[in-house]
Amino acid sequence: MPKLKTVLVVAIVTLAAGGCRDDENRRLAEMAERSLERQAQQEVRNTELQRQIAEGTKRLVESDAAAREDIIGLHRDVQSERSELGRQRDLLEHDRRDVANSRNRAPVIAEAIKAVGLMLACAVPLLIAWQVLRRSDQADENMAIAELLLAEINSPTPKLITIHDRTDRDRSEELPRIGDRPTSQSDRN
Repeated sequence: MPKLKTVLVVAIVTLAAGGCRDDENRRLAEMAERSLERQAQQEVRNTELQRQIAEGTKRLVESDAAAREDIIGLHRDVQSERSELGRQRDLLEHDRRDVANSRNRAPVIAEAIKAVGLMLACAVPLLIAWQVLRRSDQADENMAIAELLLAEINSPTPKLITIHDRTDRDRSEELPRIGDRPTSQSDRN
């Protein structure tokens, strides 16, 4: 633009110096002045446009920087959410494994309980039979003792049990006591 000004000014001066008429010179001078005024207005408008462009560029750069910071913040948030999701996924996987293990263990435990129950069911009749057999042995011993005591009490001359009065204290040492076993077969009857 400055070159254009210079060229116009040189053209006007050359024409004026070339001896054109005054009317023509005046008309050329007016035209040159109008042209210079238009150029000045265009320069003012261009300057204003350049200032607006500079401000717009500055706002664009600031907006871009803010947007980048927002994107970085969002990226951090996404990363933290990803890590949280990863942690929760790991916990879920751990719980899934625990459930799978318990599902595998449950049938084994159930079978063990069934086996123990079956063994107990089989052992109960055996225990009952053993108890009956054991008590029947004791009953025979108890019955034999009871019969012996009844025979001793009913006999006119008891051999195992004697009733002592206070005067017989000397003889009590010689007599057998309850619970002593007889020494011969004849003593038992």
